[in-house]
Order: sequence, then C-alpha cells, then structure tokens
Amino acid sequence: MKSQAAFEYLMIFSIVIALVLVLVAYALQITERNKEEIRISNAIAASHEIVDTANIVNTQGKPTSLTLTSVYIPEGVESITINGKTVLMKVRVAGGITDIFATSKADLQGSISNTQGIKRVKIKAEDNYVNITEV
Repeated sequence: MKSQAAFEYLMIFSIVIALVLVLVAYALQITERNKEEIRISNAIAASHEIVDTANIVNTQGKPTSLTLTSVYIPEGVESITINGKTVLMKVRVAGGITDIFATSKADLQGSISNTQGIKRVKIKAEDNYVNITEV
C-alpha cells in the first residue's frame, strides 16, 4: 500500500514538473518575440529620427547642421545603408533578415556604423544632398 501511494505521488509530481516546463518554454518564447519586436521598433525609430532631421536640415539649406545626440542602434543590426533618399537598416530576426527603412525628401549620403549602442549623428546640408555621419 505504501509503494502505491509513493508511486501516485511520483506521478503527480511528474505531471506538475511537465506542466511547469511547458509554461517556462512558452514564457521564453514570448520573451524572445518581445525582444525582437523591441529591436524592430528601435530600428524604425532611429531611421525615422535620422530622416526627419535630414528633411529639416535640407529645408533650411546649406550650411545648416544638426547633431542628434542619442540615436540608439539596437542589437542585431547587420548593416546600415544611407543612399539616395533612403536610410536602410537590415535587422536580424528569428526568421532571417528584415529591412527597416525610412525615405527622405532629400538626397542622402553618409554612413553610420551598425554596432549596438547610442550614437551621435551629425546631419549637414550640402549643395544638392544631406550628409549623415557618425561623430
């Protein structure tokens, strides 16, 4: 009789452990998805902040210059391309690489490193384009 009760306790304990493991796996999956969404949102915010400032600088013309002091480049950015009227960030996500971009009214040139962190970005109006550089 004692061995049957011990076996029943062992079965209940095993079922509880299995349920806890399933819940932990689900929580980890949700956490990873949220981190990915935050990375994408940060990349969108950074590209739009750069383009919006470039539009302002372009409207005011040469020699206008503004420096953004807190452009956050998130983890997982594979590359940042500034060319034509577009700022393009390629961001690594679970399904591969996704393109995040913002389009300017002005022609853009320049470069920003893709390392994670807060960047200082100088945006300067030139004759026929806006120059974007990391300082």
